[in-house]
Amino acid sequence: MSKIQKNSDNDKLIDSEKKIPTDQDVDKNLLPQENSKNSTLDNTIDIVDSKKTILNVPVNITVELGTSRIKIKDFLKFSKGSMLILNESIKEPLNIFMNGHLIASGEIVVLEEKYGIRITNIKNSLKTINISS
Repeated sequence: MSKIQKNSDNDKLIDSEKKIPTDQDVDKNLLPQENSKNSTLDNTIDIVDSKKTILNVPVNITVELGTSRIKIKDFLKFSKGSMLILNESIKEPLNIFMNGHLIASGEIVVLEEKYGIRITNIKNSLKTINISS
């Protein structure tokens, strides 16, 4: 039968007959080995695999041609052929967003009957990302 006693430090009940594990009771094979070549190699492989996974995540790229602020009543007057004037000049670079975050700017180009963007500026925080394996 277990003996239950009150621990004076924190007033919790403790079972005095429960065995506290010692170093001999712990299976050393279940513990991570410090400074092990295999452990270091496994960690490196995990990092490379994680990097490959992250680099292959699809993202949405959006290019913002411009913005305008109008009243709803003016929007409701639009019909086919109506013109919406944007605030940006044709000389200003277009903002490029990745998943809603501004990442770069560029200028519009036409390539094989499709629009494209020539990157003219990349945010400094993106320039420091190392993507080489």
